Amino acid sequence: MRSGARIAIGIASVLAAAVNFTACGSSSHDSMVGGSAATGAGASMGTAASSSGGTVNLNTGGSNGVGNGSGIGQGGVDDSCAQDVSMAKLVPLDMYIMLDVSSSMLDATASTVTKWDAVKTALETFLKDKASAGLGVGLQYFPIAKPNAPTSCARNADCTGGTGPCFLKWCYQAAVQIGVVPCDTDQDCGNFGPCTTVAQCSKNTDYICVTTGVACDRNDPTLGTCTAIPPSICEHTASCDIPTYATPDQPIAPLPGSATGLIASIDAKMPNGQTPTGPALSGAIQQASTWAKAHPDHRVITVLATDGLPTECTPTDIDPVAAIAAAGLAATPSIETFVIGVFGPDDVAQNAPSNLDTIATAGGKMNAFIVDTTKDVTAQFLAALDAIRGGKLDCAFQIPPPTNGKTLVFQQVNVDFTTAGHKSTIFYVKNEGLCDSTTGGWYYDVDPDNGTPTQIIACPATCTTIQSAADASVDIALGCRDSLVK
Repeated sequence: MRSGARIAIGIASVLAAAVNFTACGSSSHDSMVGGSAATGAGASMGTAASSSGGTVNLNTGGSNGVGNGSGIGQGGVDDSCAQDVSMAKLVPLDMYIMLDVSSSMLDATASTVTKWDAVKTALETFLKDKASAGLGVGLQYFPIAKPNAPTSCARNADCTGGTGPCFLKWCYQAAVQIGVVPCDTDQDCGNFGPCTTVAQCSKNTDYICVTTGVACDRNDPTLGTCTAIPPSICEHTASCDIPTYATPDQPIAPLPGSATGLIASIDAKMPNGQTPTGPALSGAIQQASTWAKAHPDHRVITVLATDGLPTECTPTDIDPVAAIAAAGLAATPSIETFVIGVFGPDDVAQNAPSNLDTIATAGGKMNAFIVDTTKDVTAQFLAALDAIRGGKLDCAFQIPPPTNGKTLVFQQVNVDFTTAGHKSTIFYVKNEGLCDSTTGGWYYDVDPDNGTPTQIIACPATCTTIQSAADASVDIALGCRDSLVK
């Protein structure tokens, strides 16, 4: 019987949404729109607030002046204020992708290609897709090595700058059964010992072995001698510095113009190192927030794509990492975090998908996209990117500016939805928390009492209605006053 065992991963991986906005539309078929996806235009739930002084009062759907999600209006709509037709656009979507390039991305998938090659193909296909035109994309990877981190080591002393120890020993049975686990003593390995020198058979490096200096299998000379693997790598080369990850390898820029640089960057990357998810996610949200502040008319998100759970830097527990995503979502501007996980059966057994769900729901109220490595990884990863690109973000709209010297009055704006010749007025709610799960509504990205909005966002139920309707348009009736009037 061979004393070596075929390792599951190679040694190299060990060491290594258009709708139009028009002002002053009119129709004899006015009603309130709610969240009925089946009817498209929604059910009649009341009428909007009456207008006065030739302006359109805010349709609150209630009597409290701020919107309460009830869908009960106060009177007829008078679209008489804005005299110009303004064509507005969907809010541009920008994403800052934080991409895992840890050593385990070199693990093989069921189709024999590595996870990295499959993900790379999906990303590059997405970047070149005509449907991605206009999408802003920026990119950074994790881990990023510490400055001057040694690329190899033969002893612990070689691992300078806090990068050690040198990876000289691993838990032998862990390497055979579940993956690489560094160790110093047998006690570190538990049931996956012994803790032995990282070694392979000299004539067939597909096999690992325990005792260096002796034949791997005295009955099979084709395996050769059990030989230590020089050089090894330092175990803690990953930077834990958040600003490092907040600095993009490729800055956010619109496709297709940015595709060439992004693809060149991806092609030049080779996975290696650990998984510092905490600082990487913090950096991604920091960069997205900085970009969003400079581009308030855009919606900016982060996309965390990883094949494993945190293994390096603090925090490594899931709840604190999820708290990072939650803080990004709660901040101003709000940054949503979308998560893609690339997992095999062993990862599933360790509850990796549910752990990533925890991060994803904290960062945006939806589960992670889970890619199964026993199936077509490229197709699944591409489908996840497509879903992020074309999902609920299609229901965030730019506010068309008034013309002819008018000043927009945010408290006098109505939003109408038209499909199949039927126009419905969508009521306003003061914030996302007041969105009704059935009747929906719309809200500003910033409360006009506390700032200057740049976006109108449909509540989830209303968004479903808009997206399910054919030949739909969304109209904004602007409430204005002459800019010279004080």
